[in-house]
Amino acid sequence: MRRYLVCCEFHREKRAAKAADTLRRLATEWEHPMTGVWFIRTEATADEIRAALMQDLTFRDRLLVCETGEEAVAFNTSDAFGEKVSQIADARSKSQILKAIFSRNGQTSRHLKAATARNLKSA
Repeated sequence: MRRYLVCCEFHREKRAAKAADTLRRLATEWEHPMTGVWFIRTEATADEIRAALMQDLTFRDRLLVCETGEEAVAFNTSDAFGEKVSQIADARSKSQILKAIFSRNGQTSRHLKAATARNLKSA
């Protein structure tokens, strides 16, 4: 059994649902921590995963399939194991940090400005 990271960018979002169904069908276990990002455990090879997804993709879409190890770390990702988070609003409502960054109170969020500032350095 292998574990893969699958990253998809779709020119048209309606293709995302078809790709998600394909990945769920291929996987014995799956995680969907961020939009367009999946971790799947499957017997299929990377080429077989790509071939299955290519049926729903066009040349304007992007796809990356990479075999990974077991170790992984994350920050501010959605906890979607075995089920899809239907909307980012669900994730925002569960995270105080995301709520503060993406607050829609009519003002530009100072947290979003700080998070996207080019002069920030990673420690």
